[in-house]
Amino acid sequence: MQEEIRKEQEKVRDNATIYDILKLEHKDVKKLFKQILDEERFQESVYSQIKMALELHMAGEEKLLYSRLENNAESRSITLESYEEHDIGKKIINDIENTSDIDAKYAKVKVLSEAIDMHVKEEEDELFKKAKRVLSDEDERMIAKEFIDEKTSAMQKM
Repeated sequence: MQEEIRKEQEKVRDNATIYDILKLEHKDVKKLFKQILDEERFQESVYSQIKMALELHMAGEEKLLYSRLENNAESRSITLESYEEHDIGKKIINDIENTSDIDAKYAKVKVLSEAIDMHVKEEEDELFKKAKRVLSDEDERMIAKEFIDEKTSAMQKM
């Protein structure tokens, strides 16, 4: 766990913005999904990593980025859409947790992967573009630091 926390804290060096951090996390979770999809079977250990990564990531985005964008006319619509996409992801995670059939779990992980891929594309292509017009450079770096601090704190409590 200490190694994971250290890696998180390293992400904010070099004046990283929140977009830099989120893109790194998007790539990391995509690699985890690939491990399961390449094997074409449910793997509890990899899924547990995906679940933790997504839950921490979504909570941080909603609290620190979306909350700053949802009341701005330029970014409101895409932000509300992003909240809805998160809700879909959370529902699928809940469904996976409440399913005992291993084949059904795999099918749900595959659907979750597809939903996350779509969300990431829209977020990086649309939401980030609008956010860059709404937030200052200083805000983008400050949110990145807050995001990592929040995530590190949550990881230490696990």
